[in-house]
Amino acid sequence: MASSSIPPSPPPGEAGEARNWAELPRDVTATILQKLGAIDILQSVQKVCMAWRSICKDPAIWRSIDMHNSGDLWDMDYDLVKMAKHAIDRSCGQLVNINVEYFGTDCLLQYIGER
Repeated sequence: MASSSIPPSPPPGEAGEARNWAELPRDVTATILQKLGAIDILQSVQKVCMAWRSICKDPAIWRSIDMHNSGDLWDMDYDLVKMAKHAIDRSCGQLVNINVEYFGTDCLLQYIGER
């Protein structure tokens, strides 16, 4: 005789409860956002909410900028050099590492040096 098993009910407060990511501590959110990369931050992450925008403007987020691009440089909806300059400006002189592989120019390197 086969018995049907009913899975146990989740503990109270867990069933269908949505997480509010805006309630994470600022340092935890900053650590997560740094994993996304400069292009994602500039194109979308900073537009999510005011708390994330504030974190995205923090110069500490921009100490290391990874903008390497292995895609088709001619088939993009955005200007990588312009985005790189914006990210460099946001570092407020705290930049220690940058990757502009496949699109970096002498002019961009000079811009980095001046900042």
